[in-house]
Amino acid sequence: MRQSERRYEWLYGDELFELIAEHPVAWLPLGILEKHGGHLPWGLDGLKAHAVCMRLATELGGVVLPANHQAGIHGDCREADDAEFRRRHAQVGDLLYREQTLRTFLAETFDGLANLGFQVIVAYTGHYPAVQTRILQEAAEAFSQAGRARGIAFWEELACGGGDHAGKWETSIYLALDPDAVRLAAIRDESTGQAGYYRGEDVSSHASREFGEEALAQVESYLTRAVAQAVQAYESGPR
Repeated sequence: MRQSERRYEWLYGDELFELIAEHPVAWLPLGILEKHGGHLPWGLDGLKAHAVCMRLATELGGVVLPANHQAGIHGDCREADDAEFRRRHAQVGDLLYREQTLRTFLAETFDGLANLGFQVIVAYTGHYPAVQTRILQEAAEAFSQAGRARGIAFWEELACGGGDHAGKWETSIYLALDPDAVRLAAIRDESTGQAGYYRGEDVSSHASREFGEEALAQVESYLTRAVAQAVQAYESGPR
C-alpha cells in the first residue's frame, strides 16, 4: 500500500525508511516568526513553505519535515548603534539569530538527512531577504558539491520573479493554501491606518485566491523540474 502520510513527525515504525526507499527526497520548510500585519499569522513564512511542500510531496513523493519557524534571519548587526538595531528588529519580532547560526543549522540538517538516506533535500524558505537566500544558496551548493546528497535552495522569486511581505503576493498565496487563516477585514496600513492597504499597497483590491493559485502553479512546476534534475544528477554523479 502506498504510504499517504508524508509528515516526518507523524510517521510510525519503519514508515520513514519505506518512504526514503520509495523516493529519497526530503522537503525542508524554513521560516521566521515576524509580524505580517493584522491579516496574516506571524509564522506565515514557514506555514506557507510547509503547505507547498506537502502539496508537492503528495504528487512527487518524499518526506516533509516540520516547518522550522526559527530558521530565518535579517542579518547581523553591522551598525555602530546596537540599541537602534535591536529596537527596529524587536518591532517585527526578529529573534536575532546570527548568520552563523543559520549556516550551522543548514549544514548539520543537510548532513543528518543525507545520513538517513535522503538523496535530494529541498530547502524551501518562505522568508527571502537577500541575506537569507544567499546563505541558503551557499549551503545547498556546498553540500551538493560534497556529493552525499543534492541540495536545492528555493524561494518563490526563483519561480515567479517576484514576492513581497504580506502584500498582494503573500496574501494571495495564503488565500490559495489556507483561506480561513487570512483575515481580509484586518488589512490595514500600519503607517496611515488606511483600511485595505498594507505598506502603501492596496492589498484588498488586488489579492485573490486565483492569483495565489497561479503563483503556486509556477512554484510547483519549477520544483518538479528541479527535483527531477537533482535526482538524475545524484544518480549519475560520483559518490
